[in-house]
Amino acid sequence: MNDRETTDPLLSSTQAARLLGVHAASIKRWSDQGKLKCIRTPGGHRRFFKSELQALSGQSKTVDFCQNLLKALISGNQLNSEAILLDHWGQMGRWEVVGDDVGIMLEEIGTAWLAGRLKISEEHIASETLMRSLSRIKTMIPNRPTAPLCALATVPGDEHTLALSICELVLAEHDWQPLWLGRFSPIEVLIEIVKRPEVNMLALSASAFSCTPASLGALLREIGPIALAADTEIILGGSGAWPKDVYATHRVKSYTEFGKLLRQLPANGE
Repeated sequence: MNDRETTDPLLSSTQAARLLGVHAASIKRWSDQGKLKCIRTPGGHRRFFKSELQALSGQSKTVDFCQNLLKALISGNQLNSEAILLDHWGQMGRWEVVGDDVGIMLEEIGTAWLAGRLKISEEHIASETLMRSLSRIKTMIPNRPTAPLCALATVPGDEHTLALSICELVLAEHDWQPLWLGRFSPIEVLIEIVKRPEVNMLALSASAFSCTPASLGALLREIGPIALAADTEIILGGSGAWPKDVYATHRVKSYTEFGKLLRQLPANGE
């Protein structure tokens, strides 16, 4: 044990979450994103310095943003939700950062619903209000007619499209045009899309609850070689168990990673 550990208490993920007023999943997410430093026990468990958590509690805009947005969404107040999202974007500077913070809020919604603190009607209202808010904000961001094109789709059998709505904002901010395919995209449609010469990228979202590693592997075995031959980039997002390093695909686990990838790709998508 070093000198700091004797004077600065270490807290578990659960204790850290209690201190900041969020769920333990949010603490782990911040840790994975590098927003919150941790050390590992010999058993691999995360431990957080209390002083850093207190500093984050005092200065973090994310916690306030999540709480305020959640209230607005549950009440169905779309205009207020849009204002909160736009204000947070103004403070954070990029939609990819806002997207990651929205992801934390969505985790809170899921946790509250499972714990019985949120009615199913409230969850539906919140999700629909968020979708509408993101869609309207997207119309405020202009795109060049000649900007590279990225198709957005969930994998076959997956209906969770909120992640794709946030991707639209990240794409637009990086001067990419989104092509919305949405939910339940059949594999025949995905194959036809990656063959199109005007499509530079296909971003696929897969949730952990609607697909299996086997189904995702089978999907990539079908579209991967075709995308490679057509020189179409494939982005794999969501919490699904995607195969690693196959057919030159790009696995991204956050919107920040997605934004970084877009900045690394050629500006014209070629």
